[in-house]
Amino acid sequence: MAKKKCGICGKELGFWDNKMPLKDGVICYPCLFNKGNFYGGADQRHMNGFLNSHTAAEIKELMDNPVKLETIKRKVAPVNHHHHKPIAQCAFCEQDIYKNDAPLNFKDSTYVCLDCAAKYRATKAYNWASEHTIEDFKESINQKVDFNDINFKKAQKELKEIEDEKLKKKAEKEKRKQEQAAIKAESVYYGGYYFDIDKRKIYANTAFHGIEFFVNADEIVSYRVNEKGHDKNKHHVFTRAAVGAIIAGPAGAVIAGTTGGKINEYIDELGVIINLTDGSNFEVSLLNAKNNKADGFFVRHAYSELNHVIAILDGWKATEKVVEDTKDNTDAPAEIRRYKQLMDDGIITQEEFEAKKKQLLGL
Repeated sequence: MAKKKCGICGKELGFWDNKMPLKDGVICYPCLFNKGNFYGGADQRHMNGFLNSHTAAEIKELMDNPVKLETIKRKVAPVNHHHHKPIAQCAFCEQDIYKNDAPLNFKDSTYVCLDCAAKYRATKAYNWASEHTIEDFKESINQKVDFNDINFKKAQKELKEIEDEKLKKKAEKEKRKQEQAAIKAESVYYGGYYFDIDKRKIYANTAFHGIEFFVNADEIVSYRVNEKGHDKNKHHVFTRAAVGAIIAGPAGAVIAGTTGGKINEYIDELGVIINLTDGSNFEVSLLNAKNNKADGFFVRHAYSELNHVIAILDGWKATEKVVEDTKDNTDAPAEIRRYKQLMDDGIITQEEFEAKKKQLLGL
């Protein structure tokens, strides 16, 4: 579908862009509301009809002639003042002003009607008026300030800031999307978590923010298998936990570290509970549904994933041990020199020094 262009500024307008239909096209909302005061002190429904029945050129002419615009508004879209009392009198012409006339309201509680405001091209200077007094207004008139131009530039600046903020958020969203795609590519996914084996990190797959960093492998203290199941006839639940164990097969046979217990006919829950250094824990849940036969596809698949998760965690722990052993070996010469000094100072005996030396060297 071809995009329509604003009949005033020429900007291309998409389906979701706010616009008003004209007789020969459309006008965008920024032009409609910032370049001319079509709705201030006018009946909205009648003004909509007026705009729909006039061309962009005719609307542009009214924007350039605020006095003529105010005259037309009173003629084609007058507001109803019945049962309303005036709120003030115009500081220039002294005619009664009603609330729905949409007058300029200055910070010193004085008002100017739109007819008078139009003479000085100030029909859109609502924000400016709220920050200035009537004397400021008169002084600005003497300086031939174009208030509508001031208001339009301010509105354009605000629109640009909004647009810049949208672009910034879009860029951040795209960056986040790329980062999450990279995490997916470099990780394996089990039970709602992404395991980056090389970087030793676990990411959580959240509902609102997508993939977010969760924990480092160094924060893991211990982990255990959590298995819950039942038998068909007895209906009571058996629970079994295995610490640092590898689950072998579909029936849930545990190779090592199990607390024991019979093998269930049905497996209801299966996962790994991981304990962290701050005392908290979380579960990588691989199965959570009733009446899954122990030798069925879903249970076999869950045990397969469980084997992989445990292998990752065991691998991380093994790496930590190697690093620790390397650190100990690296520190051995320094420790030997320290104990030698203690022997020379007579604090420990020759036999004690030799025994400690053999221990540090692993002899």
